[in-house]
Amino acid sequence: MEDNNKMVSEVRKARALAVNLAREVDMKNQKIWEMERYIEDISSRLNSMIAEKDRMNHAFSEEMRKMQVIGMQNAKLKSELECQISNMHLLVQESENLKEEVACQRKELEQRANELQKRESQLDNERTSFYLEKEKIAQNPFDSDYSMTVHINGLRDRLTEKEEELHDMDNLNQTLILREHMSNNELQAARKELINVLPHILESNSVIGLKRMGEVVQKPFQDVCMQRFSAQDWELRSVELSSLWQDKVNNPNWHPFKQVVKDGRMQEIIDEDDSDLRELKSQWGEEACKAVVNALLELNEYNPSGRYVISELWNFKEGRKANLKEVIECLIQQLKASRSLKRRREGQR
Repeated sequence: MEDNNKMVSEVRKARALAVNLAREVDMKNQKIWEMERYIEDISSRLNSMIAEKDRMNHAFSEEMRKMQVIGMQNAKLKSELECQISNMHLLVQESENLKEEVACQRKELEQRANELQKRESQLDNERTSFYLEKEKIAQNPFDSDYSMTVHINGLRDRLTEKEEELHDMDNLNQTLILREHMSNNELQAARKELINVLPHILESNSVIGLKRMGEVVQKPFQDVCMQRFSAQDWELRSVELSSLWQDKVNNPNWHPFKQVVKDGRMQEIIDEDDSDLRELKSQWGEEACKAVVNALLELNEYNPSGRYVISELWNFKEGRKANLKEVIECLIQQLKASRSLKRRREGQR
């Protein structure tokens, strides 16, 4: 009996041990499954990271290739720009020399013109004397003698000589006028070419740049609209106002000018009694009116026939029209600064 109880007890212990072992096995299997899932997740992430790395490496290589192409293009453009600047510099020098030459020739022309007037006066006197002598001879043909004939022939020769001199001086005058016209055409062509290329090569803070002549400045309208309208509306209203007055400035039928005599010459000035300008000043203030007046004056000076906004080479430091020499010098200085900056960057590497 005791043996049976002992066996039952051992069986129970063995069963309990088996149950515990089975529970531990299940727990370990669960941990193994969780570890497998974790490893699969890590492996999937690692594969994604490897794929992303490969994609980034490919993108980086592609960007580097593009940068190299852009670098080569920039180097080519820079070389072309240097060549254009050099050509422009030569053109400006030639134009300056040509202007000096034309100025000297113009001075010479003025001197010759004065001399020409004197000679014309002398020629008129001699021509009058010639015709008087000729009429005298015609009236008294039998009183003429050999000396009178010689005198008349001398007068005729002198008249012919004077007329030839006048013809030569007239030809010289036409030549000088033609050369001056050609010089002005070359200068205007150079200015137009610079106006086309400057926006792509000049820095924004450069002293020399392009000014849009006849463009109504928006800031005065922005300032007054900020004070009168809400934060949501003021910007749109300022754009509408400045666009409205820009269209009015460009309208050739609106001409708020009057003619006055100043320094002995007839000049056009703004008519402050113009109804539109008075209404603008009354409704939107002095500064907005000044912006429109300045745009009108610029168009009247730089593009009176077209009445549309044009670009002009401008010296912002001195507030005046820039000459070609200033523009070329500015481009050369900018190019030198760019080279110096590039050398410093390469030295830091």
